[in-house]
Amino acid sequence: MKGFEIFNRTMKDLGISKIFGNPGSTEIPMLRGTSDYILTLHDSISVGMADGYAQYSGKPSLVNLHTLPGVANSMAFIHTARMNRSPVIITSGQQDSRHVFYEPLLWHDLKSLVGSAVKYSYEVRGSEDIERAMKRAYSISLSPPSGPVFLSFPMEVMDQESQYMGLDYSTPNVQLLNSGEVERISELISNAKNPAFVAGSELDQYDGIVALEQLAGHLGVPVFSEPLASRATFNSISENFAGELPPATTAINMALLPYDLIVNFGGEFTLYPYLPSPLLPGKKIVSVGMSPSFKQGDYVISNPKLFLQALFHKANGKWGFRKPEDQGNAGLIAREKKVMGVNYVLQKARKLFAGYTIVDEAISSSLLVRKNMGYSQNSYFTAKSGQLGWGLPAAAGISMLKDKVLEIVGDGSLMYTVQTLWTISKYKLPVKILVLNNGGYTILKSFSASFYPGVENSEFLSFSYNIIEVAKSLGIESRVADPELKEMEWLARGNEAKLLVANVPKTVPRLFI
Repeated sequence: MKGFEIFNRTMKDLGISKIFGNPGSTEIPMLRGTSDYILTLHDSISVGMADGYAQYSGKPSLVNLHTLPGVANSMAFIHTARMNRSPVIITSGQQDSRHVFYEPLLWHDLKSLVGSAVKYSYEVRGSEDIERAMKRAYSISLSPPSGPVFLSFPMEVMDQESQYMGLDYSTPNVQLLNSGEVERISELISNAKNPAFVAGSELDQYDGIVALEQLAGHLGVPVFSEPLASRATFNSISENFAGELPPATTAINMALLPYDLIVNFGGEFTLYPYLPSPLLPGKKIVSVGMSPSFKQGDYVISNPKLFLQALFHKANGKWGFRKPEDQGNAGLIAREKKVMGVNYVLQKARKLFAGYTIVDEAISSSLLVRKNMGYSQNSYFTAKSGQLGWGLPAAAGISMLKDKVLEIVGDGSLMYTVQTLWTISKYKLPVKILVLNNGGYTILKSFSASFYPGVENSEFLSFSYNIIEVAKSLGIESRVADPELKEMEWLARGNEAKLLVANVPKTVPRLFI
């Protein structure tokens, strides 16, 4: 059996049918016999699609990149997949190793290029390596913390003969309950004067949101969302939801000031920008999850859902927290209606897109997206890394698994990977796209206004282009919303991809401390 046949057979054994990619000459040898190749018009888009696909399915996806140029083009997306803990298997062709001595065109040390952005990397030495390397990579990508892995395949190995061994491979046991710690943490909670919970993205990954909602409701404890979560953390309409923590030490300290015990379930405190205050000084902090990344306090390695279910039967106490009423939002929406402000647009979207999975890359409006659209299990995704251009490919990948996906994106972010619209059109993917057009990089204007006043007025932070014509040229039906937002109903109708531009105010919000 030739190497490329082993490659295809291994994919089948692993239950992987689709390959996301943009091929080059070094990949042609390995793609013979491939039947379900999802073509993107830029290498990086394939990684973003595979990232969204893997997160939503909970299973590894496979990407095929074009050696040095393709991998280099995709590095930001590979880093985001690591931050998002997405089990993506990244494969790449490599120059024929028989003339590597001459450093031929397209050759590079690809393992050094991907570096620490992946959990595992390997360049196969012969066709006998293909099956075992792919199965090892599959297992490692799923092992907590899950994340991307990388395999490089020199061209000549795809024509080498070898036997297919049918090797076994392992998937990690994530049903781990650290029962010995349940009693201790239960006592900490029961003896606390005023405890608070923090919910992280790992709860969505391990289906633990409902379990935390039940425990918090039973005890009357407030639940805060981790800062800059990559996916849903908690049911935002729950009476126990206390809001999202800001990504800065001083602001986190103020939000959690009344609480003596902080129990973090599957989250981490992502910080930006730098502030000189230490994080949560004098607080008792305990974290529970499968990926020990929290930077302080005790860490208990356990499936957070199973741990929460066990705590429900142990913890005692009643603190009576209930979600405060949202004051003034209705008046704000009424005032915004005249200028079609972001709140007004999102309130309309919330009514029409109930039950949709939201992919968020409206960076300067993300807080409003989460506040207005809400989230629950498997309903919200964004890039943990802060990268631009990830959202549209990720939404396309998720839409291969679910026919109700709404991408909310800024005009700046849209152009980073606008070629994704071609892939959406070609494969008839049911993505709805809502563009919040504010005429520039508003997130940078806000940052500049807070820390470097005057820079926010720089010409290089503002731009405009004809979004409608760009989208139509790539095969997507598009419209501009009028002030009454009647076109929002058009956007919601049917399963075909559509794009709606909402021209929102260019005012600079205060987003930083």
